[in-house]
Amino acid sequence: MRRRPVVPSRKAFFIGVEGRSDEAFIAFLQRCCDRGGLHVHLKASAAGGGSPRSVVEDAGRALVRSSLRQYAAALVLLDADRIDQNPREGREASAVAKRYRLRLLYSRPNLEGLLVRLHVGRERSQVTAQHAMRELRRLWPDYRKPPSADELTQRFMRGDLERAARYDEQLRVLLQVVGLMPD
Repeated sequence: MRRRPVVPSRKAFFIGVEGRSDEAFIAFLQRCCDRGGLHVHLKASAAGGGSPRSVVEDAGRALVRSSLRQYAAALVLLDADRIDQNPREGREASAVAKRYRLRLLYSRPNLEGLLVRLHVGRERSQVTAQHAMRELRRLWPDYRKPPSADELTQRFMRGDLERAARYDEQLRVLLQVVGLMPD
């Protein structure tokens, strides 16, 4: 009797996010991992909006409820502009993250600003939160919020992430944690 080939188990990562746009971005990252032959599973947990503290609280509760208890890392991706506007919220979000053992990472200034930097030639862009959506729509006229993972996959590739990550420490850390970039 022939033995079945051993399928390597996937390394799982928990990633709490603010809403559906961020959830689609994590699904896009998952597709990049799959195409790269990485045996990882990115478990996104969307809070549905709210303050940074409430997003982290929701992520912490979802992590505790999760049926998969062993994650290689547990992260929360937040928009930096929300923290910049209210530093107290940032401190509170950090305290909650510490309680749940979550690592906070930030999209600068927000997800739309990150998507601007994924475009060729825009990786060094310092777009503000107030101008990010306008600039994104200039570069991507058909952009609608929230984008789907399919739309992100059709628009961007792993190379776009890697190029932007050279100038964005938080994106670089995210890609390194999930295995899309070397340390």
